[in-house]
Amino acid sequence: MTRIKKPKEVKRELHPWKALIVALAFLFWAIFELQTQGETLWYWFMLVVGGIIILPNVFWIWSKLGTPFGPPYFFSMLKTKHFVNFIDNLGKKAKTLEKISIGGLFLGFGLAGIDYWTAREKGGIKRIIILIIGAIGLGLIFWYLLGILFSVPALAPLFWISLIAFVLLGFGGLTIAILLGYGALAVVAFFSAEQICPSIAPVIPGVPIPGMGITIPLIAWVSLGLIMIIHELSHGVMLAKYKEKLKSVGIILIGIVPMGAFVEQKDESFMKKPERKQILVLSAGPSSNLLTIPIALGLFALLMFSVGPIQEAFADDAALMYDGVQVSQVQDEISFCGITKEAPAKGQLFEGDKIILLNGVDINSIGSLNKVFTDTSDYNFVVLRNGTQVDVNIEPVFFEGLNLKRIGVGFTPIETGYVPPVEMIWTSMIVNALANILFYLAFLSFAVGMFNFMPSDPLDGGRIAKFVLLPYIGFMGFNREDGQKFIGRLFAWLFLISLLLNVLPYLTMLF
Repeated sequence: MTRIKKPKEVKRELHPWKALIVALAFLFWAIFELQTQGETLWYWFMLVVGGIIILPNVFWIWSKLGTPFGPPYFFSMLKTKHFVNFIDNLGKKAKTLEKISIGGLFLGFGLAGIDYWTAREKGGIKRIIILIIGAIGLGLIFWYLLGILFSVPALAPLFWISLIAFVLLGFGGLTIAILLGYGALAVVAFFSAEQICPSIAPVIPGVPIPGMGITIPLIAWVSLGLIMIIHELSHGVMLAKYKEKLKSVGIILIGIVPMGAFVEQKDESFMKKPERKQILVLSAGPSSNLLTIPIALGLFALLMFSVGPIQEAFADDAALMYDGVQVSQVQDEISFCGITKEAPAKGQLFEGDKIILLNGVDINSIGSLNKVFTDTSDYNFVVLRNGTQVDVNIEPVFFEGLNLKRIGVGFTPIETGYVPPVEMIWTSMIVNALANILFYLAFLSFAVGMFNFMPSDPLDGGRIAKFVLLPYIGFMGFNREDGQKFIGRLFAWLFLISLLLNVLPYLTMLF
C-alpha cells in the first residue's frame, strides 16, 4: 500500500496516442464479448484493462496531471506539496502515534516483534516470561478475533498453521501462511480436477470480483481514500517527528484505481536514522490502519443505535411505500468461482410471483425474506401467481467451500407509488451512505493493515523484517548487509510463489 520513497519516474519518450489505440481496442473487444457471450471473465478483464487502467493513464499523461513510472500507461503517480506544513506541525505532537506504532509492531510481527523491542534486551528468564505472556496474548487475539476467518470451510484446514504463524510473526506471518496454505490447496484441487475459489482477487469498488459475482459498492472509494490518507499521514507524521523534511506527498494509480501512496523526502537521511526510529516510521501506517478498525466499527454501532428512533418515526411512511416482495429474475444457471449448476428455482418460480410466505413466515419486506434465507436450509414458498396461491418447494445449491446457498432468483420490493416526505428520503440516503463508508472502512483497513505487515518488499513489513528477523539468521554467518538481503529475497520468493499458486483457480475458471 505504501512506499516511503517516491517511485522512479519513466524517463523515455512516450506516445499517448498509441496507448489510446490499445485502450480502445480492449474496449471494443469487451463490447464484442458482452454482445456475444455476456458478462464473462474475459469481458471484465478487457473492460478493466482498457477502460479502468490504460485509458485513464493516457489522460493523466496527456494532461500532465500525472507522471508515469514502471510500465507506462499502467502506473501513474500524482503528487503535491500541499499538506507538507500540516504534517510537520502534527509531527510535534506524535507521542501517541509512536505508542500505536509499537503496539502495531507487536501485532504485525508477533513474538519476533516483541522479542526485538522488549524481550531480547532483558535476557534470561525475563525474556522467556515476556515471550510466554506475549504468546498467550497473541493466541487469545487469534482465537477470539481472527478465528472467525476460518469458519469458512475453504480456510478451515489452515487454522492451526495460521495460529502458529500469527503467534510467531503476527499479521505478516498470518498473511504468508494463508497465501502459501491456500496455494497448496489450490495445487491439490488443480490436479484432482476440483474447482475452488481464488483467495486473491482485485477489489475494485463498482467492479464485480472475477468469478464471484460480488460487487463492492462505489461508495467504498470514500473508505479507500480515507484509508490511504490515514496510512500515509501516519508515515509522514512520524517522519516529521524525527525531523525528516518532506518534499511532497502523492498517490500511486493503476488507471483510476489507487494502489498505494508515498511521502517524498528532500534527501536520503531517513536511511541513516537509528533502526528503531525507522521501524516506528514504517510501522505507523499499517498500525494506524489496524487501529481504524475498532474506531470504524464503534462509529458504525453508534450510528445504528442513533437512527433507531428515526426509523421508528418513519415506520408508517416506510410501510406505505411497499406492498410485499416479488420475483424479479429467475436464472437458468448459477455460477460461482467457475462452478456452474442449474438454478433450482428454474421452472419453479417465475417473474412477477408475489412472495406470501417463506417457511411459514409472512414476507412483507426484503429484510424479512433475507432473515429466513439465513436461518434455514430448504425453502417452502407460498406465492401469489395470477391470483392463485401456489406452494413451491426448492432445495438450494450449496457451495461447500464457502457455506454459500443459492437458488438463482432475484427479488425486489413491490412499490405502491407512495412518495414519502423529503426529509425521510434524505435521511435514509445519508444514513445508508455513512453506514457503508464505516463498514468498508473497517473491512478494507483490516485488509490493508494486514497486507502491509507482510515481510516482503516493497511493503512496510518487508523493511521491518530486515531489522526484526536479522538476529535469527546469525548462525548462517552473514554480515549485516548480506543478512538483510537474504531476508528480503526469502520472503520475496515466498510471496511470488504464493501468488503463482493462487492463480491456479483463475486458470481453471478460464479454461
